[in-house]
Amino acid sequence: MSTIVADTVRDNLIQTLGVIKKREVGAELAADDNFMRALNMDSLDAVELTVRLSSDHGVEFGAEPDDLDALESLSALIDLVVRRGTR
Repeated sequence: MSTIVADTVRDNLIQTLGVIKKREVGAELAADDNFMRALNMDSLDAVELTVRLSSDHGVEFGAEPDDLDALESLSALIDLVVRRGTR
C-alpha cells in the first residue's frame, strides 16, 4: 500500500469522523485505537460512517463478511478503504 495513499485516506477518515462527531478528533485517535469506542460512536454514527464511506470512497460497507473487522481499529478501516475504494 502506498504510504501517500494511506495517509490521504487517514486524513480524510479523521475529517469524516470529526464531522460525524461534530468536533476535532485527530488528536484522540491512534492507528490501533478502536475508534468506535474512543469516539463513543453510537449506531447512528456508524450508519453515517458507512454512508460516507460509500459516497466519499466508493466502498460498499457490509458487502464482505469481514467488513466489521474494519471497525476494530483506524488502521483496519484505512486498509479496507485503500483496498476497495474506487474514488
